[in-house]
Amino acid sequence: GEAGTAADGSTGAAGGEAGTAAGGSAGAAAGEGAQTAGDETQAAGDGTQAAGDGGQTAGDGSQAAAGGGTQSGGEAQETGRVIDPSKPMVALTFDDGPYAPVGNRILDCLAQYDGRATFYVVGERVPGNAAEMQRIVAEGHEIGNHTYSHKYLNKLNTAQIRQEIDRCADTVQSVCGVRPVTVRLPGGNKNATVLAAVQEPIVLWNVDTLDWKTRDAQKTVSAVLDHVQDGDIILMHELYQASGDAALQIIPELTNRGYQLVTVSEMAQYRRGGLQNGQIYYSMKPQ
Repeated sequence: GEAGTAADGSTGAAGGEAGTAAGGSAGAAAGEGAQTAGDETQAAGDGTQAAGDGGQTAGDGSQAAAGGGTQSGGEAQETGRVIDPSKPMVALTFDDGPYAPVGNRILDCLAQYDGRATFYVVGERVPGNAAEMQRIVAEGHEIGNHTYSHKYLNKLNTAQIRQEIDRCADTVQSVCGVRPVTVRLPGGNKNATVLAAVQEPIVLWNVDTLDWKTRDAQKTVSAVLDHVQDGDIILMHELYQASGDAALQIIPELTNRGYQLVTVSEMAQYRRGGLQNGQIYYSMKPQ
């Protein structure tokens, strides 16, 4: 399971929400309202993500500037897509893949409704699902870093943490030509060592579907549709057929309700002026 499986007292991340870390410098109380050092304090002009190089600001907005010229395929798909910052948007995120039998079903549905999502992949699973990874990039979705082997980073030292992050990024780049911009911590587990070691923007979530636990499509659908709000970051998983079944209901219904389905980096661009290194994001509500 992605979240909620670590009952480690040092992080207090026993809940699926994972926003309850008592990890000192994070101190993020559960979920949405907890913006550590608040989104409010972000300087749009900070430039830490090098917005000018187009990696974040292109219509694609999906992958790191380090991906450079390798993104032309993805960007070619993006022409004509318009995001209206004045209208509601949500970021669907799918963890623990790639897993093509479910991932391709989700991608088919996103393509049908012109939605985009973010896939937080586990590096060791990437080479065996190379075609799906390449499709994710080609169709304008974002790839996020979910470590190489899904180890809980609060159990590791600084060098081991960086190895988990960097090895995942290297593997993704070797398979599909882009490097992830953001990191999602396995289980949401963090402590002071993790927060010092992970300099990339950390993207957690404020809507936890618990799909990994229930394996029940209707419960997953309800977890999203009964509570969804503008700016939500929604946590789902790619490993379970029931999660795929749920996505095939969630994507059309959110679209029907007028939500724009955007990547994490797109939502950050329109709602926060871009991503900031070292910042933790649970959601990106309108300000």
